[in-house]
Amino acid sequence: MQEIRFEQSLVRALLRDQHPDLADLNLRDVEGGWDNQLWRLGRDLSVRLPRTEGGPDLLRVEQQWLPVLANRLPLPTPVPIRLGLRGTGPSPGELTESDRHRQ
Repeated sequence: MQEIRFEQSLVRALLRDQHPDLADLNLRDVEGGWDNQLWRLGRDLSVRLPRTEGGPDLLRVEQQWLPVLANRLPLPTPVPIRLGLRGTGPSPGELTESDRHRQ
């Protein structure tokens, strides 16, 4: 399975273009993840960008269903709070709460 890796400069440029109010927050890559590359943004947010062929479809399903299911799940579950970050390709991206999960 081919993986795409996003450089910090690209993620920062996408933030400046689509979410300028968040563009100057600290941004760092987080190791791990299956279909998405994860970045911590500031103290409370995460940026998720699909990095595999199936990643965009899985992310779209999560964007649709996590807000509906989050309050019904037994564990704190992050939900998308802003969408976008797709750049020039067809892939969705999202910003999620990372520490202040909805319960």
